[in-house]
Amino acid sequence: MTDQSTNIPKWIIIYLWLTAILTVAFSLLGYFKPDALLGTWDAFSAPGSLSLAGPVGLFVARNLGTAAVNIFALIQKNASMIKLVLLLRLVTDGFDCINNLIGGNIPIAIFGGVMCLIEIFAFSKIKTS
Repeated sequence: MTDQSTNIPKWIIIYLWLTAILTVAFSLLGYFKPDALLGTWDAFSAPGSLSLAGPVGLFVARNLGTAAVNIFALIQKNASMIKLVLLLRLVTDGFDCINNLIGGNIPIAIFGGVMCLIEIFAFSKIKTS
């Protein structure tokens, strides 16, 4: 792997560390106390919703995977990897926004949309050779 280190704006590093920490925290909360995190979700009461093969398991797995890639890229301090993490987050946050708009959960849709916009802006600020 070539060294793609460059001067990454500090606010992007802080943003990615913050999102990684929150992602791990919410994943663990979803695993250990799913009713606290997802108690208002309509599908929460459906049979199998708490199964690790069901929606909660998919939520936890996706978020822990995203956090792991996020932390790895930050530790490597590699601009290309950080751009890939931003792209991953942009896609997942963008689809979270769309899915929550469709589902009528407007506050979470707005949150996902704002994160998506931050990630687009951050992506454009990292220059790689």
